[in-house]
Amino acid sequence: MTSGFLSRPPAEGARLIALSYLDQAAAARTRLADPADAEALHDFRVALRRLRSGLRAYRGLLEDSVPKKLAKRLKRLAGATGPGRDAEVQLEWLHGQGSRLGSHQRPGHSWILSRTNDRRREAYEGLQEEIERDFPEVNDDLRRRLSVYRTKVHLGPQEPPPTLGETTAAILRDQIAELAAHLGKVETADDKHEAHQARISSKRVRYLLEPFAEELPDAGPLVKRFKALQDLLGDLHDAHVLETELAEAVEDAAAERARRILELSLEDPNPARLRAERRRSPEAGLIALARLNRDRRDRLFATLKDDWLEDRGEGFLREVEGLGERMAGQYAPPSV
Repeated sequence: MTSGFLSRPPAEGARLIALSYLDQAAAARTRLADPADAEALHDFRVALRRLRSGLRAYRGLLEDSVPKKLAKRLKRLAGATGPGRDAEVQLEWLHGQGSRLGSHQRPGHSWILSRTNDRRREAYEGLQEEIERDFPEVNDDLRRRLSVYRTKVHLGPQEPPPTLGETTAAILRDQIAELAAHLGKVETADDKHEAHQARISSKRVRYLLEPFAEELPDAGPLVKRFKALQDLLGDLHDAHVLETELAEAVEDAAAERARRILELSLEDPNPARLRAERRRSPEAGLIALARLNRDRRDRLFATLKDDWLEDRGEGFLREVEGLGERMAGQYAPPSV
């Protein structure tokens, strides 16, 4: 990524940052055709996420270059990569729970693994085709629009023009306030909406700071801590999503079993077969997995509470605000 952003004019610097993320997405997209490249889709998704976050942060500078229709196309493309990622994360956790289940719970484990594998396959079927169809046009349109901008040049004595450092510092203050507000509303492990919003806010702050890590040595450690907060809130969000999925799975599994028992009762009402069918019920395993996931959720929330909630993260957030002040002051042009 190009360095020396802070002292640039805001409109120029914001576009260079957005274009660097667009370059990352384009590079990852070319790797999608390689089935051995397991990280290509992840890198493509992250690049789009950074790009959208940057466009949002600097939207006051980029509105003429990113019309609503183009922003929606980019959002739709980024959203298409989400369901497959969710299924992959769930599969990784579910595979790790098999050894913790009893023999009577294994049918439920196999049942949910098969169901989640099907969801992942369905999510990824056609995804690369969709990316290949839509991304080149979005890429070309964004690149063309971001590569040129208009500016005014005033002759004669004027106030010194702002820098990207000053503009970013103001955005950073707003984003820190937004993050603090969301964290302040997370009181229990059930507050999943506010926890999710806090995760999004922490991600936005991290992405805002990352381009300046080379110019501001203090930024690197702060970015790492935001990454840790983002990961913690991300794991908590994954636990919330899986809890909903497991609740739906129990209902679906019970309905499937009821239909099978009804069919057996009508076709061959053999008591032994009916008892065997009941023993193969997946509900016991699904409920056991739901309990394990609930334990995971509660542990993650306890860590979040100990490290960030009830104003425990306030000192860190003030430190980040201080970095913003240095960004603005250090790179403000001298008065004339």
